[in-house]
Amino acid sequence: MHAHRTTARFSAAAILLSSRWTGRFAMLGTAWLLGGGVAQAQTYPTQTIRLIVPYAPGGTTDIIARQLAHRMSEKLGQQVIVENKSGANTAIGADLVARSKPDGYTLLLTNDATFVLNPVVLPGLTYNVSRDFIPVATIGYVPLVMAVPASLPVNSMKALTAYAKDRPHALSYGSFGNGSQPHLMGELFNKLAGTDLTHVPYKGSAPAVSDVIGGQILFTFPALPTIQGFLDAGKLKVLAVSGEKRTQALPDVPTFTEAGFGEMNISAVYGVLGPAKLPKPVVAKLNATILEILNDRDFVETKFAAQGMVPMRLTSEQFARYIEDQTRKTTRIAALAGLKN
Repeated sequence: MHAHRTTARFSAAAILLSSRWTGRFAMLGTAWLLGGGVAQAQTYPTQTIRLIVPYAPGGTTDIIARQLAHRMSEKLGQQVIVENKSGANTAIGADLVARSKPDGYTLLLTNDATFVLNPVVLPGLTYNVSRDFIPVATIGYVPLVMAVPASLPVNSMKALTAYAKDRPHALSYGSFGNGSQPHLMGELFNKLAGTDLTHVPYKGSAPAVSDVIGGQILFTFPALPTIQGFLDAGKLKVLAVSGEKRTQALPDVPTFTEAGFGEMNISAVYGVLGPAKLPKPVVAKLNATILEILNDRDFVETKFAAQGMVPMRLTSEQFARYIEDQTRKTTRIAALAGLKN
């Protein structure tokens, strides 16, 4: 009854090219062709590349970054190291890269909380995505799930709605911080279901999941691989998954769209960005390197699959269009959820 258009469609038809991004790419390309940018790209890299991760060590983003950095080092012939610069809803790490020298030796690996959600829901943000960054390459997306205690006497989103409505002002849900994907999804549930659950922000997924198991909060939205052990142990169950189709790991669990909550169909999308004046030939070389890694079936199946990552292979220009398209959609959805800044 609440079926809506999903927020995670990656087809080229859904991504409209804007003059702001194309203009920048055209100007950068011309300037660097005239100034020797192609020659520089042919020798790049000649030193260590820093891959800035705006999250603490040990989480999904950090693990993905280290796996990618290892393979990039092999492909590029120079060391690619991961540096964790967490804080301020990823703004500290993002700001560092935005202000760095645009030479290809300081890059940002993050998810769309940084390049889509933050600009929409956080006031006073210190960076502007279209002004301060050039999208380099997408990596993939991780579907999120609605996890509830295994003992909860409901087995569907419809039943959860009724359960929450019968207990007004008494229940809460957990997110991984203000402005995070789970925060947006939780507020969307409140709006679409007509409930009044209280938002409880946590410093990461682990403490939120722990409190779901303990019954302190009703649900949260982790990536499936991070809770697989709890599912196997009978401590949690999943009511819905994000993505355009069901996950093979839980074939009987519907997508949010199938469950009637299509606007909640939000996945965490990961990508690499550089500072705005990064030479276009360097962007192209980095993009080609990352796409080559993503086309390595063994790497994807043995490394990324363990993190629940679904590869997402876009050129830098397509990535730019994706950011703009998703920002428009997220602005609409955040307004519905009451989170737009």
